[in-house]
Amino acid sequence: AVVSTQSTGNTYETFTHGGADKSPCWNKVYHCPLPNTHSVRTVSVEIFDEKALTEDQRIAYAKISVPDSVFQGHTLDEWFPLSGKLGEGKEGSINLIISYTTMPMITLPYQRIHYPYQVAAPQHFTPPPPPEIKESDVTAIKDMFPEVDKEVIRTVLESKHGNLDSAVAAILEIMGDGSNQTQN
Repeated sequence: AVVSTQSTGNTYETFTHGGADKSPCWNKVYHCPLPNTHSVRTVSVEIFDEKALTEDQRIAYAKISVPDSVFQGHTLDEWFPLSGKLGEGKEGSINLIISYTTMPMITLPYQRIHYPYQVAAPQHFTPPPPPEIKESDVTAIKDMFPEVDKEVIRTVLESKHGNLDSAVAAILEIMGDGSNQTQN
């Protein structure tokens, strides 16, 4: 998922959630410094399907208006509909918790610009270890695609977190792209 704020231009990206299919859970916290309470009134969220060998594909998005109550100290905890190919609000939903806290400001005299400083240490996420790629999976895919090198198959399996069906689909996509180029 990619989260961005409209007027500050800040973009925050989550880790890739492999194998989550249609119900990923990121549990990610972002601290976004704002110059003032009027600078950001919308938050944009985009959900991408990460591709191993081609450009990532945006599959859902939402533009969320931040209500005034958030800037008055209330916390917004809601599910927001996602839009995409199926239409407005028809791609599922995402739960966002949005709050606003005033931070003490410090002044750097040589620049005369106020910068907020972080009070809490950032949260760290330790990704799970990469899945073990089974030689039987590599062999099974090699049997389906004898012209594809085993190292390529292993790389695709690793990029798909060991998911055999996703790896086969990716190789089919690659093979389809190659055959279209030779026919043109």
